[in-house]
Amino acid sequence: MTTSPAPAQDPGSAAAGEGTAWLLVDASARPAESRVLEVSRRAARLLERVPDELVGAPLTALVAEGSLNSVIALLLEAASFPRDGTAGKALQPVEFTVPSGAVICTASARRPRGDDGVLLVRIEEKFPQRRWEALRLGVVLTGESLWLYDHDAERFRWLEGEPPFSLMGPDRDVSPEEFLARVHPHDLDSVAAFFDSLVSGRTDSGELLFRLRRSGEGAGYRKLHTRARAARFGFTGARRIVGTTEDTTTLVERLDALQAAYVNERKRGRLVGELASAFILAATEDELTEAVLHRLAPAFGGVGTLFAYGERGHLRVVFGDEIDQALAKELEGLPLSAPKPLPEAIRTGEALFIASREEYRERWPMAHSLLDATDAESFAMVPLRAAARQLGAWVITFHEPGMLTEGDRTLMRTLGTLAGQALERIRLQEARVELARIVQRNMLPEVLPPVPGVELTALYHPAQTGLDVGGDWYDVVPLQDGGAAFVIGDVQGHDLHAAGLMGQVRTALRAYAWQDPQPGMVLERTNELLLQMGVRAFTTCLYVRLMADGRLCTARAGHPPMVRLDAGGTATVCEDETGPPLGVLEGARYPEHAYDFSRGGILALLTDGVVEGPRFTADEGLRRVGDLLALKAHEPLDVLAQYLMSTAGSTGHLDDSALLLVRGM
Repeated sequence: MTTSPAPAQDPGSAAAGEGTAWLLVDASARPAESRVLEVSRRAARLLERVPDELVGAPLTALVAEGSLNSVIALLLEAASFPRDGTAGKALQPVEFTVPSGAVICTASARRPRGDDGVLLVRIEEKFPQRRWEALRLGVVLTGESLWLYDHDAERFRWLEGEPPFSLMGPDRDVSPEEFLARVHPHDLDSVAAFFDSLVSGRTDSGELLFRLRRSGEGAGYRKLHTRARAARFGFTGARRIVGTTEDTTTLVERLDALQAAYVNERKRGRLVGELASAFILAATEDELTEAVLHRLAPAFGGVGTLFAYGERGHLRVVFGDEIDQALAKELEGLPLSAPKPLPEAIRTGEALFIASREEYRERWPMAHSLLDATDAESFAMVPLRAAARQLGAWVITFHEPGMLTEGDRTLMRTLGTLAGQALERIRLQEARVELARIVQRNMLPEVLPPVPGVELTALYHPAQTGLDVGGDWYDVVPLQDGGAAFVIGDVQGHDLHAAGLMGQVRTALRAYAWQDPQPGMVLERTNELLLQMGVRAFTTCLYVRLMADGRLCTARAGHPPMVRLDAGGTATVCEDETGPPLGVLEGARYPEHAYDFSRGGILALLTDGVVEGPRFTADEGLRRVGDLLALKAHEPLDVLAQYLMSTAGSTGHLDDSALLLVRGM
């Protein structure tokens, strides 16, 4: 390597020779900005640079980033010495960056005698390890292990702290092959690549997480965190890899446990939220039971769920797949007065949490037959409460003994109250629906009266949800002149009020039809009656008068039109002018329209539930009814009614539906 001439003599020593490695730096500048003023040939050679390259460069630019503070401390200490040059020298370990790799050595600094403007920095080529004891103590205090890899000898050597790599210790070095044999198979490639990169010089430092098998068979793996650095110690030393290793097994396992707990809590929170939502939205007892049996146990880490209703002083039991059938059989029909835990929870309204089979036997010595029917280890029995009434209870079984947390217990009690309120709401709604259905059934004619010259049939289907009761209705009124009135309507709403109003409208129409059967007049009078009554609902209606001579006269109050099939087999939707629904507009008029009706003709009077829904419009539904009338006109009238009502099932609508068919004979 070619170097530029440099002073042959140490400025601070009359006896210094050309073999001394030194640098003169500016003492008047801040330490971080001190620049090299002069450099010896030896120093330039060690740093693998030409002197001109070094002169003018900041001293801090020649060292590794981790040594910046060491260099600043070195210069500050030397600058504080007396200017007469009588004081000693400052010492610091410094890592120099040279093209062939990092070198750690000791650097000293002092004031040259008689020169106030400079500091003399000397590089000691050998590493005396003056601070080694402090370094070893630091490793011990941090709980890490200190080790060295000697590439020439191909051995890992322990230096301080706990032995880091299983076989390695104060009395035994380890070969790379022995070390790698202990590495977890999934980590082997990353560990080999890590050390190969350091040994080859591709990298100078790095860190690694890996698993290492413990000593002894079946001892498992430790989780280790290693930091390593490759460097020469002194300019005359060989390249070595020095590292620290920390056993993070406990920490990682704790973090894994916390992460698992966090994931489980999030999962349970989601399950509990879904369960509470299912309770609130449950429309039937079956839906509530389904939510309890299939969602409750997973939310609390249980195995299975049993649901017991208290009915007429005894238990009625439903249970999930994971519950022992023998246990369910033992509980079915059990009196609520029995001295056993589940009846006790229902009687007292207090939840029972049984941590073990031993606790069960001790607290309920008369209930061993129930315990013998299951292999569950612990139980939670939570009553369903609503308005101070006990409706039943659920049982969650667990495979492991142990007590639930107080938070789990509180949450279970809250869900028990929520489920009880849902059950009470469902039963109240079912009672109201049943009452409305009874009212509605009583309002509809049980048997259609005979009408000369025609054949009649009618169908009514309730709402598909099983909870809503509609106001759809139909009626046939024989008239004094030998004819008849055919009526179909739909009262707004789906409740007991709608069913009651339907009865009032039907009664009013019958009375007005008997007095004066003209369709427009009947609808006008019924409309005025509803307005005078102050009814807060409206009804649509189609009124068809069949006269004794076979002619038809119709009027509509916002209702879907009838579909007429003539004797030739042609179906027509009678889209005549309509008036507003009844009970909406004072003084409303209802235009009348005349039609022929002959032998073989068919009239289809229907509500919107038959022809309208999400899957197609009312116009499309009416067209389908007309097509079916033409196609199935030869069928018996009750069979034809079933075909037409199938249109209602195709609409996708949940509404109720009514149909009245009239065939000329």
